[in-house]
Amino acid sequence: MISDIKKIFSCLVLSPRRINIKLLGDSITHGVGGSGFEQSGEPITAGFRRNPDGYCWAKRFKEHMESFYNCQVTNNACTGTAIEFVLEHFDELVSPEDDIIMCAIGTNNRHQYFIDAPMHTPEEHMKAFYRNILLLADRFESTGKKYILISNIPASAENEADTAEYARLFHMGDVRDLYVKAASVRGFPLFSMYDAFFDYCDEKGIDYETLLADGLHPNNEGFDVMFELTMKAIGLRRV
Repeated sequence: MISDIKKIFSCLVLSPRRINIKLLGDSITHGVGGSGFEQSGEPITAGFRRNPDGYCWAKRFKEHMESFYNCQVTNNACTGTAIEFVLEHFDELVSPEDDIIMCAIGTNNRHQYFIDAPMHTPEEHMKAFYRNILLLADRFESTGKKYILISNIPASAENEADTAEYARLFHMGDVRDLYVKAASVRGFPLFSMYDAFFDYCDEKGIDYETLLADGLHPNNEGFDVMFELTMKAIGLRRV
């Protein structure tokens, strides 16, 4: 999987034309948790605007990539969205000019609001998400564009619990497993940020929750780790 990702991004080296890279996802890619987060930029789609100045992995990635390579990085991640949102707004989020798409979605698919009864069983909820991963992969395939799907970072035990508003029917580890299963079926490139984040923390001997601002979204240090892990996964220079 990682070798496929590095092959995709190798086209940026000595590229004679500008390569357009699109980021899709939820609040973790939008930049919630980093200092200065604010939806004060240009519109993305109805109800969502860009986070131009907030500290996050996506902003670091954009600045780094555009400094060293002939490319443009556009972040179309939208806070609070689930995989259904990407499918429903696909033609608004993905442009004909895009060459490479990186999509990290699924964090908000873990729960079901009690007001949306009847409640799913965990198995039903996971199966619905898994079907949508396959649908999203098929949609990307239909465009002929290069794409990478990303299973996102782990959340705290508290964030993985039920709340007064919703039941947490599955967890970030399940998101990771469902992406792995879907990738084995469809053969798409998958970057498990979930595994890479844990591996980094194990290597450094730190508690992964110290890299989270609120049990889910990274703090500035956590976003730095995500940036470094992303650069390692795509196989391009980090300095």
